[in-house]
Amino acid sequence: MFGRGTWAILGLAKESLEAFRTSLEDRTIMVAASQMAASAITRQFSSDALGINPFSAPRLDEDHPLGLDHQEELARFATSEEEGRSVSAEVLECEGYGCTVEQFQLHDTMPWYGLWAVSNEWKDVSDLASIKEQRAYSLLERPYKFLSSIDKGSVDKETLGVTAAVRKQVPVLLDFNEGRVYIENNNKKLIYAITVQLNKLGAEIIPVAWTYSLPNWTATVMGGLYEATQYQGDFQKRADEATRFQAKEIEKLEDRELESIVANYFSMTELPGEIWAGISGPAQIRLHDTSPPIGVKAPTTATTLLNMTNDATVISGAVTFQERVSFTGKNGGEVTFRKDLLCLDVNDRINLTDVGAAMLRGFDVPAFRKDILREIRKTKECPSIEQFWGNWLHELSNAVRTIESAFRELLHLDGNQEGGILPMKVPTKEEVLETVNS
Repeated sequence: MFGRGTWAILGLAKESLEAFRTSLEDRTIMVAASQMAASAITRQFSSDALGINPFSAPRLDEDHPLGLDHQEELARFATSEEEGRSVSAEVLECEGYGCTVEQFQLHDTMPWYGLWAVSNEWKDVSDLASIKEQRAYSLLERPYKFLSSIDKGSVDKETLGVTAAVRKQVPVLLDFNEGRVYIENNNKKLIYAITVQLNKLGAEIIPVAWTYSLPNWTATVMGGLYEATQYQGDFQKRADEATRFQAKEIEKLEDRELESIVANYFSMTELPGEIWAGISGPAQIRLHDTSPPIGVKAPTTATTLLNMTNDATVISGAVTFQERVSFTGKNGGEVTFRKDLLCLDVNDRINLTDVGAAMLRGFDVPAFRKDILREIRKTKECPSIEQFWGNWLHELSNAVRTIESAFRELLHLDGNQEGGILPMKVPTKEEVLETVNS
């Protein structure tokens, strides 16, 4: 978190806040949902399990571990039906669980919450191929691939790997004010497991998607950005130089702002609200309407391809939103530079419909770390952990609003047309029957 990554966004029913808070205060519910319990389940039953830890204690289960004699009891408690289950006081009163609202709340007045979702998988962590090769050398004095089918079967039967619990954890942010959940991951299985766990804790999850009425709207957005680009001549000049000189031989422009643009982007478009959007690689260029896309990384290569045909256009790419900042320099003159506000990849993988998630791929708020470090130097005080998390959640919310607004503008939607991250439409019985019969 706090850097470039991929986030899955899901909807969150605002009215489920009280049920969620009630669960956070219920020790028996939180013990069963904890990473301590999930870890015990994986070790005792050799099965996958998902648990949670508070945002400020990613390894809380290791800070206050239970004795081995209580592991099986905890695992059986967590996997039994909620009604009628019981557990000893030694297990229930352990400090290795998050069991209060305060341990998960990110703000005193805003309904913001954070937690670590911890995936525990029972996996073979050994290299079975090398074990088989060793056995073949030792027992049959030849490589495994040169064994007969019968000998291979014998070696396979005698080969046992080393299994262990493999732990992976991701941050999860819940914003009951906006009605959104943010999960820093793109694995469908893990996202689904997290939504199931959140539902058990009372947080009602709503499937959503980036939704606009136009087909192939991501390509339309990218094409619209490129068609309105400024600095076209400067991009072309830099691309021409790249065909004649190596990168280190190209003379940098005296105008630092312009040099930054042509060195890092192949399109730069001004949007309403004094925001600029630049496109860089990795990107995909289509030379003709019917031709397959061409993947490019270097901005100069993209510019060259886009000038090869009249129909050439951008269909996907990395988009960086910027603002121009001016200040008075030491010599009294005005200095202008561009501050990166956020970046994301725009392509046809912007939705993960299998789990009902809108995606922010390649997402970052580049100024986040710089601004906080600048504030620390100025005040000589470091923010609390909940402030770090809360500020990042605030930036995520602002970024989504900026992106939604930009997309609407580029798709020429008016105030009466829906567009943005919206609940996924569930087809009615009539629509399903109509589809089946057609």
